Amino acid sequence: MIDIEFLKTDGETPVGIRPLSVRMVALEAFRNYVHEAVELCPGFNVLAGRNAQGKTNFLEALYLLATTRLLRGQRDSEAILAGHSRAMVTAELEGSETKLSMLLEAGVRKRASLNGLSLPRASDLIGRLPCVCISAQDMELVRGEPADRRLFLDLELSGLFPAYLRHLTLYKRALEQRNALLRDSREWMQPSEVFEPWEEQLAVHGSQIRRMRFEFIERLAFPAAEIHAQMGGGEQISLGIEVKDPSVDSESLLKALALGRNHDVQRGGTGVGPHRDDLQIDIGQKEARLYGSQGQQRTAVIAMKLATLAISQEEFRTPPLLLLDDILSDLDESRRRLLVDVVLERAGQAVLTCTEAGAAGAKILDVAKVFHVEAGRVTPG
Repeated sequence: MIDIEFLKTDGETPVGIRPLSVRMVALEAFRNYVHEAVELCPGFNVLAGRNAQGKTNFLEALYLLATTRLLRGQRDSEAILAGHSRAMVTAELEGSETKLSMLLEAGVRKRASLNGLSLPRASDLIGRLPCVCISAQDMELVRGEPADRRLFLDLELSGLFPAYLRHLTLYKRALEQRNALLRDSREWMQPSEVFEPWEEQLAVHGSQIRRMRFEFIERLAFPAAEIHAQMGGGEQISLGIEVKDPSVDSESLLKALALGRNHDVQRGGTGVGPHRDDLQIDIGQKEARLYGSQGQQRTAVIAMKLATLAISQEEFRTPPLLLLDDILSDLDESRRRLLVDVVLERAGQAVLTCTEAGAAGAKILDVAKVFHVEAGRVTPG
């Protein structure tokens, strides 16, 4: 078993740690898969097939084990094959005895297990399979709402740092409680003493969330700019956190929450804190969301995602699993060629989907294991 916590403690390269890769993936009643077991190679794996055959579903199974979330943001029950009451996804890691599993059941919270032992929370699986995924839906990272960009930060940071996930979980719980008190106060104002414990938690965990976000973006900026310049013909990308209020430490955030309480009662929600912040993405000193072309926005997303791959490799001392869901077809020839070069240079194990295997390009096909996907069946060759 690869000890994730050990890999992240002392800053030195661990001795005897093999590159992380998935050896086998098993799917039971997941999406359009009835029963399927697929052996992956530790390098590049290409899944080719017509649309709606199950390529993205296969990637989603790996993404679920890595993040405990479905790739398309639906309810867990919607991933269960029609006519079945439960779905199971399992992955065995190469070079170890580690087995990760996720069980989905209608009307029941998803349950995770490690080596056959149930974990207290599904989120306890996060970090066991470091993963970076790039799909067409990631375009919302640039052109979508602030919530889409905060989700990117939360997912990437939670996968890299268990402490961030703890702060985020406790912050969200305190936020829900304070917002419930705010709504109740519309009819009957609650005393300050009722709000203060939750506001103290918001201040403590919120300040830590902001600190870790700032540090992450600072680390992300250089590799993202390097990759973006390589793929975008020298165009410059810059990243930053747009804070909606000036409360960057716990003391000032606590004060802002108290001062804004009456206003928050009227609006029915908490108006300050990291749940209101945004990720600023500029290309050539212009906001990419408003002024970037589709090609520029797509390049920005790819650059940021591949930059997270670099950070993940620094943290875990091994490249994370890279999932590429049919993004090559959306790029022009120049960007496609450059992306392939960057991926070959930086990635460890990768799973790519495309409608035709040839779309992956000769450089990848020379080193890849190719699978054909049709009607929920995955066959080599």
